[in-house]
Amino acid sequence: MTTAARTPTGTGIDARSSGPRLTVYFVRGAVLAPVERPAGAATTAAALEHLVSGPTPREADGGIRTALPPEVIEVDEDLPEGLTTVSVTRGFTGLAGGDQLLAVAQVVWTLTEFPRVTEVRFVVEDQPVEVPADDGLTDQPVDRDDYRSWPRRSRRRPHRPPAVRTEWDRPPVRHRGDATTRRPPLA
Repeated sequence: MTTAARTPTGTGIDARSSGPRLTVYFVRGAVLAPVERPAGAATTAAALEHLVSGPTPREADGGIRTALPPEVIEVDEDLPEGLTTVSVTRGFTGLAGGDQLLAVAQVVWTLTEFPRVTEVRFVVEDQPVEVPADDGLTDQPVDRDDYRSWPRRSRRRPHRPPAVRTEWDRPPVRHRGDATTRRPPLA
């Protein structure tokens, strides 16, 4: 079954929601950065939807970005041998240099978070497409070892943005001899 990932809406996903979580890989600087997302269903299609949605505005303010274009990418099939096929558009294959390598690495590292996925094949119109890897271009299935130079800091805990603080989060202040309570402004 084919499930299309939606194009970004610019709103991102609220990373503080409770329930099951998925780890997707975005980019910070020139390295992959794991970020947690809520998951209604832990599927490869859901992971790609979160990846294509891009970082939240708060994550973007913190330096998280995506190298993926706003083109539609989709999971075509998950095979029992650990191979997942991902359809991409011609626009995806037209990315320049390091961004294409990072975009492919984002997809590969995100999908191989699933224990049943060990390799990812990229296709355009059902034909294998060459993708960059650390060792050059390949039209063969790729795995994390093909992108070992990019997740240099990926073993850190996934990025969780700090909670938004408001003046109501601060403890009340009582002044001696005064029965009124007021809250100091945030610094």
